[in-house]
Amino acid sequence: MKPKRISLSAIAALAIAASSICVTETVRAQGRDSDAGIGSNPHLRAQSMGQAASSPGTKVVKMSQKDVNFIQKAAGGGAQEVANGKMAEKQAKSAEVKSIATRMVADHTRLNNELTALANRKGVKFNTSKAQNLGSGDFDRMYLKWLEEVHRTDIADFERAAKSSDDSELKAWASKNLPTLKQHLAMVQAAEKKSGVH
Repeated sequence: MKPKRISLSAIAALAIAASSICVTETVRAQGRDSDAGIGSNPHLRAQSMGQAASSPGTKVVKMSQKDVNFIQKAAGGGAQEVANGKMAEKQAKSAEVKSIATRMVADHTRLNNELTALANRKGVKFNTSKAQNLGSGDFDRMYLKWLEEVHRTDIADFERAAKSSDDSELKAWASKNLPTLKQHLAMVQAAEKKSGVH
């Protein structure tokens, strides 16, 4: 018996037909999988993570890039203030600096929790920061100086967000927390004056 020859065009036609069936079945499978919303394709799920909240049925509001940037910067800075505050609670020599560190940890933990909840509702992801090396030498002095710089920047960022954020919930959150940051700055500057840092 002589083997039949299959032409190249027949193989190409079979390959196109097979891939069309695969694509159609993938689309159908995703349509049936309404709980996952994006189907079982892990690549599609990964791409959608930044745009969709994790719980089904949650309406995600697309945020402007400037609001996303503010959330990411505020979250990173807040996490760093908590980490440095915990370090200062252990390493600071003065009772006043330890007290300031404890206040920073408490207030910024609360702010971070609120911001994380807001970011989750909006589908915004961010990374957190670790404690920063404040250098060698007089730890108390370095910590207070760092806190002053960070809070000056934070206050400017929060004032900008409170005035011009596109998201009303984010705008309200920034406005509500501005007085806390201003209290922190005043407390730090008073401690610096007392210790002769200024």
